[in-house]
Amino acid sequence: MKCTVCKINEAEKGSIVCSENCQNIRLMVLKLTSKYTPTHGCENCLGDLHIGCTDKCRQEFQDLGEFVKELYLLIELSKNIKKKA
Repeated sequence: MKCTVCKINEAEKGSIVCSENCQNIRLMVLKLTSKYTPTHGCENCLGDLHIGCTDKCRQEFQDLGEFVKELYLLIELSKNIKKKA
């Protein structure tokens, strides 16, 4: 299985990341998502595929997904810059 952060190296046995560096990046992403999107929508959104959610709740959950995608794009960009340097 490829590392979930760098998507280049093989993940270490029993892990989803390949190194301590990628683990730190993964933990930072989790910390930022918890800090800036503390509600993650509502419990209903996460438990029943949005059945019974309010529009606001559904929007918060979608915004969280977009935020995480953008964080990983930033990681990808920084990896590419580091390779060129």
